Amino acid sequence: MNKTIIYLLFFVFICKLSVFSQETDDLDEDAIDFAVPNQNVEEETTDEACQLSKDAELINLLNVKLKKFNPLSKDLEGQPPLTDDEIKHKSIRFYADQLQEQKSVNIDIDKFASLGGATLASLLDRSSKVFLKHPEKCEFFSLFGDSIIGYYEISFDQILRLYATAVNKNNKIAQEFIRTQIVPSPMSLDSAIKSLYDDYGYQQNIIESLLPNEVRTLFFGENSMVSVADVAESKLLAFSLLGGRIKKQEENEIFIFVPDSKKGLLGSNETIVISGTGQIYEVPLLNIPLALNVMRSLGFNAKVIILKHVYIDRRSSCLVGEGGLWYHFQGNEKSVGCDFLSNTIKSIKSNTLIFSQDYPIFKESIDRVNEIINNKM
Repeated sequence: MNKTIIYLLFFVFICKLSVFSQETDDLDEDAIDFAVPNQNVEEETTDEACQLSKDAELINLLNVKLKKFNPLSKDLEGQPPLTDDEIKHKSIRFYADQLQEQKSVNIDIDKFASLGGATLASLLDRSSKVFLKHPEKCEFFSLFGDSIIGYYEISFDQILRLYATAVNKNNKIAQEFIRTQIVPSPMSLDSAIKSLYDDYGYQQNIIESLLPNEVRTLFFGENSMVSVADVAESKLLAFSLLGGRIKKQEENEIFIFVPDSKKGLLGSNETIVISGTGQIYEVPLLNIPLALNVMRSLGFNAKVIILKHVYIDRRSSCLVGEGGLWYHFQGNEKSVGCDFLSNTIKSIKSNTLIFSQDYPIFKESIDRVNEIINNKM
């Protein structure tokens, strides 16, 4: 009888254990079924940390009434006169104490650069509660009164956009920050050459104000303005002056092909530029002396090849003749004018530069160009 009772109790225990195990499995399955797919707690936290505040939150902060700081208040009577730095620091602390209960706001640097006048002044009084987001990373710049703290790396195109906004809105603080505390991200060789195409992407005054007076005088003469045709070269000069550098690579060579004379040239006025990566560029309105100076300052090994004879094929060539005039020879026929750009590119691609009368003079550079082009093909 006792054995029977023991067996019954043991059987009940086993059944309950089985049911409990099944319920546990069901709970685990439910947890899996209702889990959010691709959910990453760390990523979610990062996304939240990088979120920008709503415009309403910024407006609420700007609408907070603050007592004005008075450097001549009675609290400071009997003390030595405050220096400018002391006034700045005390005023920042004075406003920060009044804002302790206020919520901080995160705004992007673009929005900050677009502010001016009374709105900007009001924001700076509330600097202890304002953080500026990096345009390309999940990083925030801290404000300390009218100063932005830290040094940062930003792509050059983004720098130019920010600076253009700051200049157009007369935001001196953003301008100074960009000129002195931002370094452009490294640029590739080919990106640098492509930047020489864009003479009309930015206003002259934007690029001019990025260049120190002594640099403008050195490159463009005293009291001279940057011409529209030189904006692209000046932009690359600004990149260099801001501390920009070219990404380290073996192909740091540039070859520029120019005609010995401009008389009788047909077609467009682009300049042929070949990069060490084998790319052939046709750069419009290139200021060659300025471009060479800038490129060499960035570490380019830049060579100029001057041609007065372009060998096209066995029956065709271009040659500078009397009075520096270009002639095109086709068999026994001779005509005035030469499409230097198209014919030179054709000669480069077909490896016929070695038949030019200028080959002995520029042998080393032409051989290197042929090597680069052949390797690419």
